[in-house]
Amino acid sequence: MANPIVTALPNYVEEHRLPLIAKSVLRGKTIELVQIETGVKSDTALNLISAAVQFGDGSNCGWTPTEGVTLSQRKLVPVFIKVNQAFCDKNLLKKWASYEVTLAAGRSTLPFEEQFLEEISNSINEQIEKMVWQGDSQNSGSRIECDGYLKHIEASGSGAKIITDTEGTTAYNRIKEVYNALPARVVDKQDTVIFVSNSLYREFINELVASNLYHFNPDYGQGEYPLPGTSIRVIAVSGLDGTNRIVAGRLSNFFYGVDAEDDKDTLDLWYSKDNQEFRLAVNFAVSTQVALPDEIVLSKIG
Repeated sequence: MANPIVTALPNYVEEHRLPLIAKSVLRGKTIELVQIETGVKSDTALNLISAAVQFGDGSNCGWTPTEGVTLSQRKLVPVFIKVNQAFCDKNLLKKWASYEVTLAAGRSTLPFEEQFLEEISNSINEQIEKMVWQGDSQNSGSRIECDGYLKHIEASGSGAKIITDTEGTTAYNRIKEVYNALPARVVDKQDTVIFVSNSLYREFINELVASNLYHFNPDYGQGEYPLPGTSIRVIAVSGLDGTNRIVAGRLSNFFYGVDAEDDKDTLDLWYSKDNQEFRLAVNFAVSTQVALPDEIVLSKIG
């Protein structure tokens, strides 16, 4: 008996046993770098102090006081966010994932529970990363957001140094311009960095390679590289994607306020007997602020 011709058929794959693969998402990088302020349940002041010493004439007796210490405040204004979702596992019946469904009453495990929770956590991190930079508490939609760093910087009036570049200015030239605009008291600080989007970072690296200014250094993490001739790191963050903005300043100048540091990582999942479905709840408070706008430089395309 002749063998059947099977060359047109794909190799057999037991699809109903394949694990659910979570999509790859950009994890929030900014929060890992900036200052985290916990216990922010309401408007919370960042108490700031600055001193300027004035030298007087010491060749004569007498007391000539000068004002040298300034106290000021900037506020972390939190918004309260919740994520509520419901899952009916019976929707998986007659699908490739039906083998994971348990029909018995009182079940306590959602099919693919670990993968579901990981995916939801990743999505929350991705959205927070974008919000800490681009958030606008006055947005006209139904989305709840806190004000992001860009809004704080651009609303600082004459505080921050804002540069307007023309379309077509290269990433390298824009980054150099931002570096040159940094105040002298900031340039030599170890935590001074330049934040860019992922696309601007790739353009920056490509220009360095083309100019033979790029030499791989394993000491630097993925998505960051020093501006040639300086010790200042250029760091790519997905929160700036789509903005065409570049922001430079000290990491200690950027604040992220939460109620508890791990709020966003606490997911409550349970089986609701009343509703005969699985339910998930996440609740957290979030806010951002820049402490000293006059130590920040922002570049944008006009």
